Amino acid sequence: MAVTEAPAVSKPRIDWIDAVKGLTIILVVMEHTTFGVQGALGHLPPVFGAIADFAKPFRMPLFFLVAGLFAYKALYGDLRKFVDGKIVHFAYFYVLWSVIQIGIKIAVPHDGGWQVTYVDLLMIPIQPFAVLWFIYSLAMFFAAMRLMRSARPAYVFFFAIALYFMRLDTGWMLIDEFAWRFVWFVSGVYGAKHVFEIADWARARPASGLLLAATLLVSVGTVVFSHLIDIRGLELLMGFAGAGAAIMLVSISASNGLAGPLAFVGQHSLYIFLSFFLPMAATRIAMVKLGVENGDLITLVALTIAVVSPIIGFRILEKTPLNFLYIRPDMFRLTAPRGFKRNVVMTAGGD
Repeated sequence: MAVTEAPAVSKPRIDWIDAVKGLTIILVVMEHTTFGVQGALGHLPPVFGAIADFAKPFRMPLFFLVAGLFAYKALYGDLRKFVDGKIVHFAYFYVLWSVIQIGIKIAVPHDGGWQVTYVDLLMIPIQPFAVLWFIYSLAMFFAAMRLMRSARPAYVFFFAIALYFMRLDTGWMLIDEFAWRFVWFVSGVYGAKHVFEIADWARARPASGLLLAATLLVSVGTVVFSHLIDIRGLELLMGFAGAGAAIMLVSISASNGLAGPLAFVGQHSLYIFLSFFLPMAATRIAMVKLGVENGDLITLVALTIAVVSPIIGFRILEKTPLNFLYIRPDMFRLTAPRGFKRNVVMTAGGD
C-alpha cells in the first residue's frame, strides 16, 4: 500500500467532494435532530428514525475518509504550517465553541437528564463536549499520522484495524473515538488515489455506478435492519460499502449538475458543525410547546433550520467584529494568513 498524494483536483471533483461533505453534515444534523425529538416526544420519529439507523454505519466513516483525502501535503510538509493548520486551527474553534455551548447550556434551564456545569468547562482539554468531539478527533488523527508518517503504510493501516476491533470502552471519549474512527482517516490518507478512481469510474459509467451503489446500499440496509450491524466485521464492511456508494452517487450527481445544493452546504460545513445545535434545539422546543406531535415534521423543520441558520449567520457576521466566531483571527495563527476563502475544505484543516 503506497502513500500517494491526492491527484490534482478538477472542478467536477471539487464539486463532488463539497457535495459529499454536504451530505455528511446533513446526516449528522439529522441524527442529532431525530434523537432530540425522540427525547422530547418519548418516541422515535418513524421515517427519520429509520433513515438515521440506516446511515449510522457510514455517516462518520464517510466524513473521516474524506478528511484524509487531502492530508498528504500537510503530513509530509512544513512542520510549522502543519501545527498551525491542523492543530491550532482545530483547537481554536474547539475551545471557542465549547465555551459557547457550555455557557448556553448553563445559562438556559432545560429539562434533560444531562445537567451541564462549570466542571464540563474545566474538562474540555481532556473530555470533548457534545458534538465538538469531531474537531478534537481530527486534530488527533492528523497528529498521530504525522508522528507515524515514516512507518510503512501497511503497518499503520493494520494498527488502525487492530484498534477498531479492540472495541475500547474506557469511558474516555478521546480514546474510544480515536480507536473506533482512526481507520477511516487512515483509509482516506492511503486510499486517496483509489477513492478518486472510484468516483471517476462512476462518473464515466453512470448506469454501472448507480447499479453498484444501489447494491451496496441494499447490503447496508439488510445488515442494519436485520440487527447484524453490531458484528464488528460487518460494521466495518458496511462502513466502506456505504461510503463508497455515497461517493459514487454524489460523483454521478455532480457530473450532471445535480449536486449544487449539497456542494453549497458542504462549503459551509464547518460553520454548520459548530453552531447547528442552537437553532436545532430552539426549533424543536418551540414546535413541541406549540403542540406539534408529528415527530417527522418536527425533525424536518428543525433539520432545515439547523442547516440553513449557520450559513445565514456566517454571511451576516463575516464582515463584522463577530467574524471571529467562524474565521480564525490573525492573533491565533502561527503563519501569515493566506486570505480568507469561504469554500475552504474543512476536513483539510486550515483556513
